Amino acid sequence: MNIKVQFCGLLVLIFLAISYGHKKRLNLITSRVYMGCLYSSMMCLVLDILSVIGIVYRNEFPAHLPEFICKSYLASLVLVSLIATIYISTTLSFRLHFYKKLISVFVVFGIVIEALIYLLPITMCEIPEESLVWTEGPSCYATYVGVFLLILINLIQIFRHSEYIFPRQRTTVIIWMFVWLGAAVIQAMNSHLLVVGFGCALGIATVFAQFENPELNMDRATGLFNYAAFNRYAEQLYGGTKDFYVIAVVFENAAWQYIGDPASVTKMFNAFLEIPGASAFKIMEKQVLLFFTKHEQVVSAWDSLMQRPKTKETEATYYLIENPRCGSSQRDLIELLQYVSIQKKVAKPGSFYVIHDDIVSEMVAQRMMTQQIFDALAEDRVVVYYQPIYSIEKKRFTSAEALVRIIDRDGKLILPGEFINIAENNGMITEIGKRVFEKVCRFFRENDLQNYGMQYIEVNLSVVQCADEKLADNYIKIMNDTKLDPAYINLEITESASVDAKQVLIANMERMIEYGISFSLDDFGTGASNLNYIVDMPVKLVKFDREMSRAYFTSRKAKYVMDAAMHMIHGMGLEIVAEGIETEEQYNMMEKIKIDYIQGYYFSKPLSEQDFLELLRQE
Repeated sequence: MNIKVQFCGLLVLIFLAISYGHKKRLNLITSRVYMGCLYSSMMCLVLDILSVIGIVYRNEFPAHLPEFICKSYLASLVLVSLIATIYISTTLSFRLHFYKKLISVFVVFGIVIEALIYLLPITMCEIPEESLVWTEGPSCYATYVGVFLLILINLIQIFRHSEYIFPRQRTTVIIWMFVWLGAAVIQAMNSHLLVVGFGCALGIATVFAQFENPELNMDRATGLFNYAAFNRYAEQLYGGTKDFYVIAVVFENAAWQYIGDPASVTKMFNAFLEIPGASAFKIMEKQVLLFFTKHEQVVSAWDSLMQRPKTKETEATYYLIENPRCGSSQRDLIELLQYVSIQKKVAKPGSFYVIHDDIVSEMVAQRMMTQQIFDALAEDRVVVYYQPIYSIEKKRFTSAEALVRIIDRDGKLILPGEFINIAENNGMITEIGKRVFEKVCRFFRENDLQNYGMQYIEVNLSVVQCADEKLADNYIKIMNDTKLDPAYINLEITESASVDAKQVLIANMERMIEYGISFSLDDFGTGASNLNYIVDMPVKLVKFDREMSRAYFTSRKAKYVMDAAMHMIHGMGLEIVAEGIETEEQYNMMEKIKIDYIQGYYFSKPLSEQDFLELLRQE
């Protein structure tokens, strides 16, 4: 009997089973299916050995027993192929839900082949002098057809949906299938060469070494599961229907780099592993995620963490995500944590923060608006509206403020309050600012607005733009390209911009003033208003914020402050624009106290380019 190959394959699988069973593992469905594949392959090799023994000693066994053993071996080959198919299908089912139904189809197909194997006749063959045994006949042919079809199904699944399988897993499974296919072809062409079982064992070992080895899921520095394991585990949770809960722990110090006593750090991470019901993952340099599948477990863990003593090395901020299913994938979960930590600015380390659904709604709205901005820039749906500014001295419109708008795909206007802050946070404000500036320059140049009495157009600069060292270069280039006289442009800066990037801003201002552009200080009267800003900034105009203008009519203190500020600003030779003027009474008062310019709904709301031109023609 030549069963050395089968014994070698069996020993390999026994070694894998022992190694797999003694290591810490994730509770993954795919890993459980892989274990089924491992154990069924062991059974297949045992039956292969028994079938060889049964054929050699068939005259000494009860009638039909050797035949039953041989057919059981063939059936086990189909079973291993079927479980391999389920393994790949389970991986895909987390992303492609229709595969959950296909799995049942594959199972039915396997059962049919198994039934044919037992129903069809089989012939047991032996050449004693050469120690060769094998089987042949319709039962064997049914086995070959079933195994070939299942392997073919596996390869089709892998290549058709390769983008939905982890690259390393995809490569490993392809190797597994081709090793198995090669062994099956060899045995089909030479039935006395019993290598299918060994080929199966070799493929199983390959999958273990490259993807299913539990060591691959571990972060060795901390003993927690690593980022790759997090991706696989979270994918299973999001692909399923059961509820789950997450606690995020963000450390102030990289404790796994052994700041302080290594023993205390190791003890700290062991404490995470000891939390009942928790699966702990290190996903970033200073971040740990704890997953729970039961509500009472996460409540207990949250209370336990709040009571845990804190040290300098392990100081952390804790986030409880009540509804991780607010997103569709683990990427949404990571994005949510980043959004909360950056946008919400949790006060200090050691705090505990519960992330409710309303915060999730904010993040989703921000993400949607980010996409709106991106699409608007790509499709040229960023437009400029103009609000005219009235000169009290000249009794006519002499300038206007350019105000950005976005038109969505349905033709609806999106106002700045809905997207400016988001654009500043994600950096798109720089491109929006350049786009608006270019449109203003072209509009002024192509329509000869100076012939309508327009002395200049005011264009806002965001805080982000003011901190851009290339601001002057970019804007001067745009004006050169559009051939617009720089005297027709006035750039508005805010007090916050002058504080956050003062030196860069002043350098940009000086260069553009030398080129011929003028500046104004916008929104004076908001925040920490200080006349020193006006002294330091080379501006020619100061714009009183609408809230400050309105307070002049309702607050005695505000009236005194505004009178004093106006007196000093005029004393410095600067002009003043009052924003937010909406009634004749307010206008008359501004005229009485000698405000230079009026901007507000009393004269006009912001207008589109065509409406603005029509207003200028009428006036």
